[in-house]
Amino acid sequence: MTSKRSIIFFWALILVPTLILSAFALHLLSNEQKRINQTGIGSLTDRAQTISETIHLTVETVQENIASSLLKLEQDNLLEGLISWEETNPLIRNVFIYNADKKLEYPLQGKASTEEEQRFMARYNSLFSGRISFDFNQNPSTEEEKLLKREYQKNTLYSRVPKKEKSSSRQELVALSKVKLPVPDRSKSERLVAAQKAPYQNEPLEESVTFDEKIILSKAIERSGWTPWFSENRLYILGWVQKIENGPVYGIELELMTLLSRLLVSFPDLFETRAALMLMDGNGKFMHQTGTLEVAPEDKPVSIVNVSDLLPHWRIAVFVDEKGLGKGNGFLVVSILLLAIFIVAILSGGYLLTRFTLQNILDAQQKTSFVSSVSHELKTPLTSIRMYAELLLSKRVKDEEKMQTYLSVIVNESGRLTRLINNVLDFGKLEQRKKTYRKSTFKLDQFLSQIVETHGIRIKKQGLRLDIKIKGNDFTIKSDQDALEQVILNLLDNALKYAGQGEFIKFILEKAIPDKSNPFILLKICDDGPGIPVDQQTLIFKKFYRVDSSLTSKQPGSGLGLSIARQILRDLGGELTYEFMPENGSCFIARIKNHDAD
Repeated sequence: MTSKRSIIFFWALILVPTLILSAFALHLLSNEQKRINQTGIGSLTDRAQTISETIHLTVETVQENIASSLLKLEQDNLLEGLISWEETNPLIRNVFIYNADKKLEYPLQGKASTEEEQRFMARYNSLFSGRISFDFNQNPSTEEEKLLKREYQKNTLYSRVPKKEKSSSRQELVALSKVKLPVPDRSKSERLVAAQKAPYQNEPLEESVTFDEKIILSKAIERSGWTPWFSENRLYILGWVQKIENGPVYGIELELMTLLSRLLVSFPDLFETRAALMLMDGNGKFMHQTGTLEVAPEDKPVSIVNVSDLLPHWRIAVFVDEKGLGKGNGFLVVSILLLAIFIVAILSGGYLLTRFTLQNILDAQQKTSFVSSVSHELKTPLTSIRMYAELLLSKRVKDEEKMQTYLSVIVNESGRLTRLINNVLDFGKLEQRKKTYRKSTFKLDQFLSQIVETHGIRIKKQGLRLDIKIKGNDFTIKSDQDALEQVILNLLDNALKYAGQGEFIKFILEKAIPDKSNPFILLKICDDGPGIPVDQQTLIFKKFYRVDSSLTSKQPGSGLGLSIARQILRDLGGELTYEFMPENGSCFIARIKNHDAD
């Protein structure tokens, strides 16, 4: 009882601190995982912010360049210049001219306009009808502010681009917005001008006065603006300029697909395996993605960054897998694995210590039982020898037959005592690996017959029939004769003890395989007793072990015989095994090696 309490207390000392440490470590790892994920999300958000700033600067530069180019158009050939620019520049979707009388001069209305121009006029009907003024969102900048902005753009616009090929696309976009105006196509413009009546003259002027001279005569202004416009839940961007007071307002509509295709290079490649940056329009539609994470329309982003006020409602959304970022998960997995190894090491150490402790306790108990059993075993034959010797010494026994019986008992008990002492001595030598063997050549079949004949009286006295079967011939071997005799006698004693109400003990000698190259001989000692339970068949060869049953508890013994027999055979290169008999009974098989075959 004390040992069980000690073991329970020992395991409590191991398990309680281990569980507390594990819970604390898991809590720290979980917090660290959250911190890593938050850091990763923050890094992705910063990247999204950088992308949005780059896109804003790019779009702003493009718009300024387009506005500057529009202001540089020759006023005498304004319509021709706009049409040529529309035809040659992929950034321009549509162009328009709106005069001071709130009349749209171009695109032409009616059948002269294309379907695209009709849709264009329908989109901006509020502007072209005069209900909304062109300068409602004008935000002019001073010359100093413009100079500082250009210097900032020059220093920062391409500084965040990691790859040269990516910056080239934005440079191309900027270049498109400030290219030299193409030479007007006179043939097309003349046809268009013929359909109108001096669209740019507000009052009659002399033929010798050019349009640029009219600008000098008028009050010159250079107003420009950009109007984000929503139609049918889609974003459109209209840019316009007015060079002179009360002069025409003219401009362009940006081709957003061209603008978008060149802005997408601002999105860097993501190394995180469970994250994505998504460009979304005002309707939440995915326009571009970078990163390998598969994102569904119903997924919610962990953070959102507005792209620019120049592109209203466009956003860059950061999506992260619900399990966290790839690198963070790797850290968590490795950390938990190391923690598990640490816990397993502690528990394994505790298990081994417990096992060794229990084994030592069991060995101590078995040794105590062994000492008690050996003392009883030594005392029993000694008592018999002394009693019959004293009877013979007193000369009170005159019957010759009784005298022979007494002498026979003394001899048998002496032999039993000798075997018991030899077992005890051999057990100590075997435990210390100090037992020595003297090999000699002899015939095993003759040797076995002599042993059986010597102990035949014991076998017959117990009422058992003796059977000997020798299959084959030439059983000459080289081995330790005394050690083999001890093995055979231990097996014979075991059979005599536990055969119970059986009828026979059988000795079978045969070669393992009828082949000269096989150096092993099999010696089987079988009986038809009750046998050994299946769950204890692997335990009977352990030292001090005895099958705990009503039958064996009545039999004397130390529990060393089978253990010593197996160890001796193994030392000699053989083996001892147990085989259950189908009709009840036991059969021990000694595998004996012939050392001449080495």
